[in-house]
Amino acid sequence: MPFAARVGHTLAYTPSDTQQHRLHLPEGDHVDLRQFLGILRVRVKFILSAFILGAIATVLLVLSMPPVYGSSTKLFITTPVGQQATDTTAAYFAAQRLASYADLAREPSLLQDVIDKLNLADTTRDELADMVTAQVITATQTLQIDVKASTPTLAQDIAEAEAQGLVSLVARLEKPSTGEGVPAFVARVVGPASISQSPVSPNVPLNIVVGLMLSLFIGIAGAVLRDLLDRTVKTRQDAEEITDTAVLATLPFDRQVKKQALSNEGHGALAEAFRVLRTNLQFANLDSKVELLLVSSAVPDEGKTLVATNLAMSMAQSGRSVLLVDADMRNPNVAELLGLENSVGLMTVLIGRTSLDEAIQSHVSGISFLGTGPRPPNPAEVLDTQAMKDLLAGARGLYDVVIIDAPPMLPVADASILMREVDGALLLIRYGSTTREQLRLAVARIETVGGRLFGTILNRTPRRTGDGYGYGYGYGYGYGEPVEPARKSLFARAEKRPVPSRRSVG
Repeated sequence: MPFAARVGHTLAYTPSDTQQHRLHLPEGDHVDLRQFLGILRVRVKFILSAFILGAIATVLLVLSMPPVYGSSTKLFITTPVGQQATDTTAAYFAAQRLASYADLAREPSLLQDVIDKLNLADTTRDELADMVTAQVITATQTLQIDVKASTPTLAQDIAEAEAQGLVSLVARLEKPSTGEGVPAFVARVVGPASISQSPVSPNVPLNIVVGLMLSLFIGIAGAVLRDLLDRTVKTRQDAEEITDTAVLATLPFDRQVKKQALSNEGHGALAEAFRVLRTNLQFANLDSKVELLLVSSAVPDEGKTLVATNLAMSMAQSGRSVLLVDADMRNPNVAELLGLENSVGLMTVLIGRTSLDEAIQSHVSGISFLGTGPRPPNPAEVLDTQAMKDLLAGARGLYDVVIIDAPPMLPVADASILMREVDGALLLIRYGSTTREQLRLAVARIETVGGRLFGTILNRTPRRTGDGYGYGYGYGYGYGEPVEPARKSLFARAEKRPVPSRRSVG
């Protein structure tokens, strides 16, 4: 990086900027804890939205779930009393067969008997099987039957019918094949089935807590995924790595100046940001004086017109004579922004209807303005003429600084044509809108025509309390903070200096 660019890079940073971290990671990298916390701060609205929507869905789902009541009863599996005294191994075999008895609780014929006994005509055997579970209590000869139903009474009735049916089924299966003697094993109901008026599900507190935790997890996971998949430029490091130049300023988003330029008396965060840009621009090209400056962007709607206009006003406040030229003949907006006339301008001068001096208008801010004039059918051809080169050369001799508001780089060739006639360019990057690929293509186009990129401007960065610089959204020196006394007095002295209208030629 050249010495001048390194100086501009240094001035554009504050000490806290060294803490910035890249979140849009190349393949193979990982997100560390600081970057992860940065994502949470920036995506807090997305996370809160996901959490709130998830919480609402959880509450609605839990409250819409019908209550389910439970009942249980137990069966004791043993040998007949007479055999128990003579056959010491019968108990062991009974324990081995308990698992089979548990499976019999869902046997289709038994389920059908329960349906017939309780007159559950609207319930199928499969539905009843889902309501009944049977399990062996570990290290015992006890089988527990659990039933869930829509009412406490129904659950109890099914549990008792299941228990009685299973007792009968075991007796039938264990009956000796000869029909004589006693069965090898018998099942006895331990006691009546339980009944409870409190539903066993849904567990409203537990389900809501689980739903809230899941909603928070989805919000955080979605925020991280969105950030990793986001291809737009949002940090200084992104812009500097792509362009190999410094970010001269980051401009906070300000709704008040969306359709009007700043006033000379601006002292807010955005006004201070333009002062930082003005100061850093002075050091971006130490080898030669910046006299002809082009302001453009990769694509439309990046804010180049507002930036060019406010930068011109800020330079005029420092005591320099400034000419602002609207060279965007396809979409001229500067005249409307300043409240001036656009019927006379570049075109009228180029075709010889008026002189450059007559076409230039004065603005109350102290800047001079040259509009586009009538819109030509072929703007690129008009700009690529010797008359246009002569006009810019003449303007260079009349003013300390000439700032050109040019069309975007990628859609049309206009800005590329003008790049050959200026000292350098500033490239606008709109936070969260300009993609990395668009920025790369814009820089490549500047390099192709042999132009010079002084630096970039990260525009419309969000205002975030406590955002600091950890995620790369710091506003630079003094943005949103009180200006140091010495620095403030310097600006005050500069603004009180008389603004010369023009400088003498030669």
